[in-house]
Amino acid sequence: VEAKDPVATSQMGEIHYNEGDYDGALQCWEKAAELGNALAHFSLSMLYREGEGVKKDEKKMVFHLEEAAFDGFPAARYNLGVVEEEHGRMDRAVKHYIIGANH
Repeated sequence: VEAKDPVATSQMGEIHYNEGDYDGALQCWEKAAELGNALAHFSLSMLYREGEGVKKDEKKMVFHLEEAAFDGFPAARYNLGVVEEEHGRMDRAVKHYIIGANH
C-alpha cells in the first residue's frame, strides 16, 4: 500500500477487520482518516461504538461520525441522527436524517 493512499489504506483496514485483526484495522483506519478518508472515519466510529479492539468511547465514536458526515458520508449522518435521538434531541436528529437522506 502506498503510504499516502487513503483509499488503499482504508481497504487494508477492512481486510484486517474481516480477519479479526482489530488492532491492524485500527492502525490502517487511523492512517486513512488522517488523510481525510470518510469511510475510515465511519469505520473507526463503529469500532468505538462496539468496542472492537478498543474501549467503547462515545466521544470518539461521535467525533469520527462527524468527520465522516461532514465529508458527505450518508450513513454517518444517519448514525449521528440516532445518537441525537438517543439523547432526546429530536430536532437535531431530524436534521441529520434529512441531510443523510438527501445525499
